Amino acid sequence: MKNRSTALALLPLLTPFLATPAAAAPNDVGSPVIDRPLNDSSVGLVLLYLGPTQPLSGPGFVQNWSFFDNEGLAGKVTPIVFEQTGTTQWTVVAIGTSRTNTGAGAQTHPFATIAGITSFDPAKHYTVGFTHRGYTGTGPNIVADNGFGGIVDFTGYNIFTDRWAYTSGTLAIGTILGTGGLALDWSGLGGRIYSASFQANAGQGWTNYCTAGTSTNGCTPTIVAVGSPSVSQSSGFNLRVLNLEGQKQGLVFYGLNGSAISPWSATSTSFLCVKAPTQRMSSASSGGTVNQCDGTFSTDWLQFVASTPGALGVPFASGTTVHAQAWYRDPPAPKTTNLSNAIQFVTVP
Repeated sequence: MKNRSTALALLPLLTPFLATPAAAAPNDVGSPVIDRPLNDSSVGLVLLYLGPTQPLSGPGFVQNWSFFDNEGLAGKVTPIVFEQTGTTQWTVVAIGTSRTNTGAGAQTHPFATIAGITSFDPAKHYTVGFTHRGYTGTGPNIVADNGFGGIVDFTGYNIFTDRWAYTSGTLAIGTILGTGGLALDWSGLGGRIYSASFQANAGQGWTNYCTAGTSTNGCTPTIVAVGSPSVSQSSGFNLRVLNLEGQKQGLVFYGLNGSAISPWSATSTSFLCVKAPTQRMSSASSGGTVNQCDGTFSTDWLQFVASTPGALGVPFASGTTVHAQAWYRDPPAPKTTNLSNAIQFVTVP
C-alpha cells in the first residue's frame, strides 16, 4: 500500500454483498470474574449461561470474554455462542478461538469466531458458554481435542440466582443442548456460578458489507465498530478488526465515495470494498499468536481525523457516510496481502 491512488485503485463497481446490521450497546453477559472455591474434575465439560444477564439479541456480536483460574491447571477453554431454539433448548451457532489457561487469575481474550456466526440476528435470542476442550481449524473443518479437567472457577451447588447449566460432549455447529439434545445438569448437582463473562460490544449506526478474504492460515477478519461516530468528539469511535492472523502488520483505510466489490487479484479470496479515493490510517500490529486467528487491530477513527488535518474528508460534518476496511500482510497469499470485510457508518452530531 504505497499510496491510495495505486495500491487501492478500484476495478469496476460490482453489486455490494448483503449488509449486516450494526450491533447494540455494550453488554456484559455472565458472572463476575472472581476467585471462587471450586474447579470441576470432569473432562471436557460444557457450560451454558442461563443467568439474568442473558439473553442477547441482535443486532450485535461478541467481542471479548474472560474467565478466572489461579490454580494453573493445564488445558484449554473454548468460548461458545448458543441460540435459544426452544423453551428449554439451545443450539450451538458459534465457536470461538480456544485459549490456553495460564493460571494467572482473570484472563481476557477476543472471542475470535472459528466456526459459525459472527453477529447476532435481531429476530433471535442468544446466550453464551464455554467448554473445557480445545478446537483447531476453521469453519466446517474444526477438530476437538480430548478435553481437560475443569479449569474455570465456580461456586456451587444449588445456587440458582446466576445459573450456569452443564453437560458433557464434543460440540459442533448445530449441537443441541437441553430438550432434544445433550441433557443439562444430568448429575443433579445444578445451581453453579462460574467465573466467566462475555462482552457483546457494538456501535450505533453502522453496517457490515462485502466479504473477508481467507488468510493463509484460514482466518477471516471482521471489522466492527465500538462507540458513536460523533463529529463533535475527538475520540471514542473505534474501528476494530477481529479474527486476524497473529503478529501481522497492517492498517485500516476509509473512503467517502461509496462501496465497491473488486477482486484483490485474480487468485485472491479478498475483495477491495471501498471506492477510491481512500485514506490510510495509522499502521498497526495485530499482536496475538503466529499462525493463529487471535490477532486484532483497534483504531480510534475520531482521534485519527481530529489529529490529521489533511486527512480525507476533514473536517467532517454530521451525516457523512464513510466506508472502511482493513489491509494486512500475508506473505504466502496472492499479492502477499489480504483484506477484511468492510464497514459503513454515518457520522452524527
